[in-house]
Amino acid sequence: MAGGRRAVRRLFEPPSYLRGGRVLWASAGLSLVFGLLMLPYAFVVIGDLAPDRRVWAQGIGIVYVAFSLLFVALGETRSWIARMSMCVTLLALGAALVLFMGLQNAWVLVFALCVIIAFTRTAFAGSVVVVVVAALAVAAFTTGVIGETLSELLLLSSVGVAMILFVRLVEANAELRRARDRIAAFAVVEERERFARDLHDILGHSLTTITVKTGLLRRILEKSGREAEAAEAREVELIARQALADVRGTVSGYRVTTLAGELAAAGTVLRSAGIEGRLPQAVDDVHPEARELFGYVVREGITNAVRHSGARELEVRLGRNWVVVKDDGPGRGPIRKGNGLRGLEERMAEKGGTLSVGRGPDGGFLLRAELPAAHDDGAKDEDTR
Repeated sequence: MAGGRRAVRRLFEPPSYLRGGRVLWASAGLSLVFGLLMLPYAFVVIGDLAPDRRVWAQGIGIVYVAFSLLFVALGETRSWIARMSMCVTLLALGAALVLFMGLQNAWVLVFALCVIIAFTRTAFAGSVVVVVVAALAVAAFTTGVIGETLSELLLLSSVGVAMILFVRLVEANAELRRARDRIAAFAVVEERERFARDLHDILGHSLTTITVKTGLLRRILEKSGREAEAAEAREVELIARQALADVRGTVSGYRVTTLAGELAAAGTVLRSAGIEGRLPQAVDDVHPEARELFGYVVREGITNAVRHSGARELEVRLGRNWVVVKDDGPGRGPIRKGNGLRGLEERMAEKGGTLSVGRGPDGGFLLRAELPAAHDDGAKDEDTR
């Protein structure tokens, strides 16, 4: 049952290109403009109806348009129940309007189809177009108006297919941008690691040799009673040791954990382990001071999923001052905290934050880290726990 719920929830999730709202108004605006341009003609048709049907059609039409606008305004909501309810309501309003206007005016459903296609996943949107066109065709055939309705069926089919292709194109472009960003972030991390490694191996080795040789020279001079020369050698030895410590500190700084780097590496790690990863494509919304710490949280969550959970799917969600890592592993018992989780708790405590470790509503491992409101800057926490 839990697997079925997850499948339905994923079906009604917003398309990936809507996350972050980068192209929200590009696709939604096209749908709205196309639909609004057809409204004047729709109300002309309604005006030719019988008085009793006209009142109902006008009322339903106004509600239909208003609800479509509401759907656009709430298009990015992550609640799959709300999204499913909006889709069903919008289609029901469109069907009621067609019922009063007649099957020969089924083109008014274009508005509903365009909005649903723009704000739902392609698989679901395509199914909606097929079901709507098939239902209209059956109704037209049984009522004997298939000839008058054929143009509407072709219009709905062509517009639906065109809109789906447009959305797929937008999704492909968005995915290319995200892939480019991930590659760039991963390249930066690799370059920092390479530079740190070369710095440690080459300069670190030379300074270690100088320190050891200088120490040996100082001891020889001290044994031979040449105190002045020994003092100079001791000063050179101290300088060499300090330089070696500075190099090691620089190397540690270049190997700092970053949230973008951890997310860039997580995709490869999860794919290698046969786990489907649902990862954020950007970290811009996360408070800059929280990114390094959240990088450790993501790393620990990924490591746990790969090593212990037996999960098939893992999701990482980010907010201004929080991060959630959850998987669908089969485990349901209490979770024993290892050194990694205890270390994370200490890191979070140093920043005044909290770390929650437990099971999700459907089982699996759930890790949530949250920093104080001082890191929030008034941003809304949209996480649904």
